[in-house]
Amino acid sequence: MFNYETIQVNDEKPVLRVNLNRPEKANAMNAQMNQELDDVITRVRQNHDYRVIVFTGNGRVFSAGADMKEMSGILKDNPTDTTWIREDQLQRHEFLHKFDTLDQITVAAINGPMRGAGMALAMVCDFRIMAEEADGGLPEIERGLFFSGGGTPRLVNLVGPLKAKELIMLGETFTAEEADKMGLVNKVVPREELEAATDELVGKLTAKSFAPLRISKKIVNAAVPAIDPLLYYDAELQEAVMTAGGTADQMAGFEKAKK
Repeated sequence: MFNYETIQVNDEKPVLRVNLNRPEKANAMNAQMNQELDDVITRVRQNHDYRVIVFTGNGRVFSAGADMKEMSGILKDNPTDTTWIREDQLQRHEFLHKFDTLDQITVAAINGPMRGAGMALAMVCDFRIMAEEADGGLPEIERGLFFSGGGTPRLVNLVGPLKAKELIMLGETFTAEEADKMGLVNKVVPREELEAATDELVGKLTAKSFAPLRISKKIVNAAVPAIDPLLYYDAELQEAVMTAGGTADQMAGFEKAKK
């Protein structure tokens, strides 16, 4: 039923396990992965045979974020046509926004480093458990970008504007312990205990009556300051940033520095 190239989906009703599956690319989120994640969410969103969806990464990394090689290549080949930027951003926004109204409860098992778009994916999940060896960061500022995908307003809601500015504008790496202290994750455990801790949480959730569980999720989400209008400004602003000059060179330089 679930056959994809960039994600691995294990059907364990009432649990669906979705693994980011580009370990050779540090699970970088390219356009195909975004589309496949969107597809699986769309297919199960009103199927109550599934009550919990768990997201993690294959290999030692949760996700390195957006695929910079793909983005820099497109920008280099299309320096004046910016339509793809807005379309790409809006597609990502709309996909991640679906998590807010998804009936299923979502869990991010952060098994390793998470960056940028990978962190945005983790943040839209209802629960987040992080391996103590993992870390996080928003390196977009070093790539000539800003934290998009609806990530900035979500981060402000989670950690407040002061801490959000620090994380976004400095682009520094933070530890799992720091993520816990700032309220970014629910729990931190040793990597070898992550699967067991995730299964324990999933067991508690699936033992609950599903109707009040999903209604409680919707009520809590409704109480959070709305970010819907910001999603569309976000796409427009990313387009402006990427066409202001220098972004392609910065992204290419970032890729070169990794080699």
